[in-house]
Amino acid sequence: MITLQAIVETVPPDHTGVDPDRQVRDVEVRGETYEAARDALEAQVPDGHRLVWVRSI
Repeated sequence: MITLQAIVETVPPDHTGVDPDRQVRDVEVRGETYEAARDALEAQVPDGHRLVWVRSI
């Protein structure tokens, strides 16, 4: 069993990289393999958001 923890944040609206309405959330998923856990993690990232940090525990 593989567990991945990640931080997901909103993508800034322009090239400045600054989002005054930035939203951040923690996500934790599990899978039988790394690939399954990665797929589960990617399924948790809504449109307009991005992964900014991922770790395997």
